[in-house]
Amino acid sequence: MSTNTPNHPGDGTDPLANNPYSTQYQRSAAPDLDAAAPQLRSNDLRRMNQRALLLLGAVVVLLLFVAYWMISSAGKRSEAPKPREEKVTVAEAPRPVPLPPLPQRQPEPIPLAQQPLPPLPTQTPPPAPTPQVSREASLLQRRIVSDDAAAVGQQEAPTAQPSQQAKGPQVAGIDASNITSAQPLTHPDTLMQRGTYIRCVLETHIVSDVPGFTTCLVTEPVYSFNGHRLLLPKGSKILGSYQRDGDVATARRVGVVWDRIITPTGIDVNMASPGIDNLGGAGLPGHYDAHWPQRISSALLISMLSDAFKYEAAEHGPKSTTITNGVVTQEPFESNTAQTVQNLSNQAVAASANRLPTITINQGTIIYVYVAKDVDFSGVVARFGS
Repeated sequence: MSTNTPNHPGDGTDPLANNPYSTQYQRSAAPDLDAAAPQLRSNDLRRMNQRALLLLGAVVVLLLFVAYWMISSAGKRSEAPKPREEKVTVAEAPRPVPLPPLPQRQPEPIPLAQQPLPPLPTQTPPPAPTPQVSREASLLQRRIVSDDAAAVGQQEAPTAQPSQQAKGPQVAGIDASNITSAQPLTHPDTLMQRGTYIRCVLETHIVSDVPGFTTCLVTEPVYSFNGHRLLLPKGSKILGSYQRDGDVATARRVGVVWDRIITPTGIDVNMASPGIDNLGGAGLPGHYDAHWPQRISSALLISMLSDAFKYEAAEHGPKSTTITNGVVTQEPFESNTAQTVQNLSNQAVAASANRLPTITINQGTIIYVYVAKDVDFSGVVARFGS
């Protein structure tokens, strides 16, 4: 008969306590992990909330200050500066000071000048009577002497007058041949006088390497000497040419000569006037290029090739040995190719040194034309109604 009895739940004993298989799989109770965790109290929460609020308030105040500063600075910039009012005060004129009346002087009588009386003529004794022959001889002598004196006077008179005329300019210090006279201008209503500036904008591109032609358009109308008539309307085309001076290797300007003007009304004006800059300087300035990189690079490249040939020839070429007085001398191999390359390098350097710089003036540049001589429009103004 089995000794195992059924379980009695009321006795309070574990029925599996004596079961070896059941006790093998029993586990210990799980540890409480939240037992050692820190717990926040209400006082700590209040302190953290106060710090956060203070930090947030400081940030808000700082943002408000920055926004106010930016708005005030923008308002100051937008406000236009008010013009300074100047009060002109004129000092009053000094009051006139009354002067005492001047004493009246009575006119004094002018005494008469007492001139000395002329002396009485002295009575000369009558001349003694002379014979008739001596009288005739003396009369003939007087006539001869008077004729000689007249001839001498006529010869000296013409020579004296040029001497006086020549003496006049020497005393004044002025050469009579250089004296010019003033005269009124002819047709001032239709005269474009010398020295007039014509403002125009360049229509073509200028490169000084090759001589060529160029044009520009007048941007401001040109009037007559007295301003009564329009001579060159806006939009007139000026034609010219430019050429580089080969003797000037360092020139930084291009000389342009304007020789013709064509107006929209059909007037053709022939003139020879130079181009100037904004301040009246001769020539037109532009972008200056001296070609230094090309000069240096070409010479340096050829020199490096020459050095390479010389090094290879000296390193790997046959050496010549000479014995002089018991002294052995070895000379490296001289390459003809290296010498040729060296000559090319010298020629390249010389060609680069003689190359003229390039001056470039872009289209749209504002230039001026100096009118070199007077131009009279009287023959075309009445016909074309300028």
